[in-house]
Order: sequence, then structure tokens, then C-alpha cells
Amino acid sequence: LLIALDRRSKPLPDYSGWTERVMEWKRQYDPVRPEFFAQRERVHPYAFMRRLSEKMGATDILVGDCGGNIVVSNHAFETKYGQRNLTNNGNSPMGFSFAGAMGAWFAAPSRQVVCTIGDGGFNMNPQELQTFINYGVKVKTFILNNHIYGITKAYQETNFQGRAEACGPKGYNPPDFLKIVQAYGIKTVAIRNHAEMDAKIEEVLQFDGPVVCDVDMHEFHTYEPRIFGWKTPIEDMYPYLPREEFRANMVIEPAEGWMNPEYPDVVRRNDRSQP
Repeated sequence: LLIALDRRSKPLPDYSGWTERVMEWKRQYDPVRPEFFAQRERVHPYAFMRRLSEKMGATDILVGDCGGNIVVSNHAFETKYGQRNLTNNGNSPMGFSFAGAMGAWFAAPSRQVVCTIGDGGFNMNPQELQTFINYGVKVKTFILNNHIYGITKAYQETNFQGRAEACGPKGYNPPDFLKIVQAYGIKTVAIRNHAEMDAKIEEVLQFDGPVVCDVDMHEFHTYEPRIFGWKTPIEDMYPYLPREEFRANMVIEPAEGWMNPEYPDVVRRNDRSQP
């Protein structure tokens, strides 16, 4: 294969212009908004994930789970050169990151491995904490604990006129994870608000051994930007840009109906994730 590549008569195309344009969009339309950091009670998931991104080292490995927490991770975590950001987006099984992080640690035990997972995902296989003990696995696990099945709740709130079922708090309630973890003799940390967020992230990352950190979050928050409806194309995400600004950013002609995109049936008036 290398010989065949060396024999190429044409040089590889230069995509630097397109790459720079994408990076400019990321800078201009950062989904992590300043007001997220002003939240006073509990922890905003986007603020937490951005802080974690800033504090992780240049060779660290992040393994993300599924559902709402992987949406937040993909939006807010800025992967540095030399890091690895591992997910299973194509299948998105609950609890993947807990097993995936162990696998990453066995493959590279000299590197810092961080697992981010929701309360639903962590509930799948907590007994594997014993595997941490048996093999000396030093993975750092952050539970993004919003006390519900977050992505399911968000979908139901948006599409079923505010009605929700079997995703919490009705029909689902997570246990006290820290008590479970402590029963295995593993260090625990709790982050309850933004005032203690930075120091406790650092405490977890600097500890020489496995840690499970419970990050307390509100039950409901929005995942934005996101696709809404079946007719709106992937490049036109909600909350929508002003129509002329959207048009100015397009390289090709917008899809039919771009001037009048679909809107959610329910706009939640009391979004407690906001300060």
C-alpha cells in the first residue's frame, strides 16, 4: 500500500481552506454558551464537559458513553492533538464507556483514561468495579447524573406536548452510586455545583488510582444544536440561525423550505438548566 501511494502521479488534495472554514464555524457558533457557567445550582453538563476538556492532559484518553451525555461530550469536549476520544456512536449501547475505558487502560496503562457516563449507563454493570480492584485499573469515571434517562426525557418533552413516561422521575430513579462504589473500596468524589467543579475535577484527575465522581445535574436541559423534525436537513439545526445568516453560510443552495423550518411543539418555559 505504501509503495502504491508513493507511485501516485497526483499529490493529495489540499483541504486546508475547508478545514479552516470549519474551525471558524466552531469558533463562531460554539454550543457552550457563557451563561451555562453562571448556573448557581447543580452542574450544567456543557460547562462541566468544557472544563473537563480544558483540564485533561495532551495524551489522555476520553471514552464517552451514549444518550444525552455523549451528545454533550461531542458538543463541548475539545479534543487536543495527541488525545484519543473514543465513542460508540453507531450503536450507542448504555454502559459502553465503562467497559471501553477498561479496555483503553489495558491497552495503554501509562496514559490517563477518563470515562464519562450517565446514571442510566453506569447502572448497567456497576459490578465491574470489582474488575478495577482485581487488575488495578486506574480509570477515572465521571457520572453525569441527571437522575433520569435524559435523551428519552428530552425527546418526550419536545414531541409529546410535555408528556413523559418511564424515564424519570416517574418510573425510574437511580441509586446512591457513591455508596455502591465505596462498598468496593474505591475513592469517590461528588461535584454538587460550579463553585467546587474545577477543584474536584483536578482532584479526580490527579489521584493515583481509580475514582468515581458523581456530578449532580438538573433533570432536564436542552441538547443544542440539534436536528428537529423530518424535513429539516442536517446543516440547518435548531435553534435556527436568522435565515439570511444561514443562507450566507451555505456553500450550495439550501434545501426546499429553508425559509420556514419546523419548530418544536413544546417550548419548555421553566428550563432549570438556565441560571
